[in-house]
Order: sequence, then C-alpha cells, then structure tokens
Amino acid sequence: MGWLTQLKWMTNYKKYLKTLILSTALAVLMLLIALGLMFFATVSAGVRPNPVPGPFILLIFAIFFIIFSVFYESGDKSKAKRNDVLQSLIRGFFLAICATFAIVAATGGFILMIEGVTPGINMLISALAVCMIVSMVFLSTVKHLKY
Repeated sequence: MGWLTQLKWMTNYKKYLKTLILSTALAVLMLLIALGLMFFATVSAGVRPNPVPGPFILLIFAIFFIIFSVFYESGDKSKAKRNDVLQSLIRGFFLAICATFAIVAATGGFILMIEGVTPGINMLISALAVCMIVSMVFLSTVKHLKY
C-alpha cells in the first residue's frame, strides 16, 4: 500500500508545484513593492532622483487603463448600457491606479536591491517568508470566492 500512496502523491505534484511557484512569485512582488516604498521615501526626501519620470508613469497608467477597461467591458456580451460602460471605466481606472503603483514601486524596489541598500540578508529572507505566507492566505481565499 505504501507505494500506491506515493504514486498518488506523484500525480498531484503539479498542484503543489503550481501553488508554490505562484505563492513565491506573489511574495517576491510584495517584497519588491515594500522595498519600492522604502526607495520612494528617499526620493521624496530628496536624497535621490526619481528613476521613473512622470511621463512614463502616465504612459503606464494609460496602457493599464485601456487594458482593464476593455477587459471589464468585454465581460458582458449583451448590449452595453450606459451604466455598464461607466462601471467598466471606473473599475478600469481603479485597477490601472493599483497596477501602475505596483509596477512603479516594484521598479524602485528592484533598483534598491541592485544598489545593495537592503536591510540585510536575514531580514530580507524573513520578509520573503512572511510575504509567502501572506500570499498563500490570499491565494486560498481568492480560490474559494464565488463570482
């Protein structure tokens, strides 16, 4: 019986691997955003210049706004009402702000990591572990939501 249970686990390893990879990727993104917030604190204090100029931030926002607005607009196949179009624009606007913030902050965090101004390897590994736990909780709750 022992080899049968091992064989059954081997067929489900893709589920575990997919969850581990997704959780780790989300954790790295969260860590980069947190480091990016630290980076932009030094930018706002005037210690260093902003690495992402305003026009590029506006361009990133415009691209995400178009993508998310079209995504929400295409969800309803029937004739779009005026209220539905307005809702899709508002949702697209909100998600575009969130995505732009995440991309710009992750860029700042990446620059901070490259410069080597991180708080230390032990603190970085601990923060990554906490982010992995938080991302796993997030993935578990999102998986069980009904739309």
